[in-house]
Amino acid sequence: MSASASERVTNVLLALLRVGLDPGPEAPGFDPGFDQVWPARSAEEIDAALTRLNGHRLVIEAAGAPGLNLALARLQRADLLVETETAAVVAGPVPYLAALGLPPDRAAQLEVARAGRSRLVGVIKDDSGGVCISGARLTPWTPGSDWWVRAVVDDERLCDGHVRSLTVRHVGPSQVYAEVRVGRFRRRSERGRALQLACDPAQIVADDVPRERPRSRRTFWAEPKLWRLALP
Repeated sequence: MSASASERVTNVLLALLRVGLDPGPEAPGFDPGFDQVWPARSAEEIDAALTRLNGHRLVIEAAGAPGLNLALARLQRADLLVETETAAVVAGPVPYLAALGLPPDRAAQLEVARAGRSRLVGVIKDDSGGVCISGARLTPWTPGSDWWVRAVVDDERLCDGHVRSLTVRHVGPSQVYAEVRVGRFRRRSERGRALQLACDPAQIVADDVPRERPRSRRTFWAEPKLWRLALP
């Protein structure tokens, strides 16, 4: 970490939000470098913690993408995702964060949380109000069935017919990458700001979290003005 980056955040207050994790003697929640420590196992407990932020940089510790996704969703619901500085400490891989340079080991992630400079990294939003960090995968609601999808990325047609699956990945603050698997070996892809689709009932799994109900229409788009994250 450069000295200049450390100097810029020397006086930042740090609050640790531990999402769905059991406290233990080696947990970073017991580290004296944190001004506040808030364990949370539900959306309601996250909401209660967010009311006490009071200018802290929010360090979100989670096992992987699902816990981080839940924290960001509650920040979005509280209209705090625009302004809140955050940092991520995750045990499991989160592809978009890895691509941004977040180190894989916890000690290095904690150092970034303390001394990294925050920048806007964006999220994927959808028209149900959801947010997504790395991406989503769509498949037939009934496994193995013929699945029809019409999808457009910006003004370019991605598909209009039967496919096996569709994925949308976050590849930059203002860009998504969408790919359909047409057959066993055939794939098509497009890049752009937004993906619009109509389809037979679909199962959506966003950041490894399955949505509870089938969907037949959805728009995903890259929203660059949300989510400030500390990075090396």
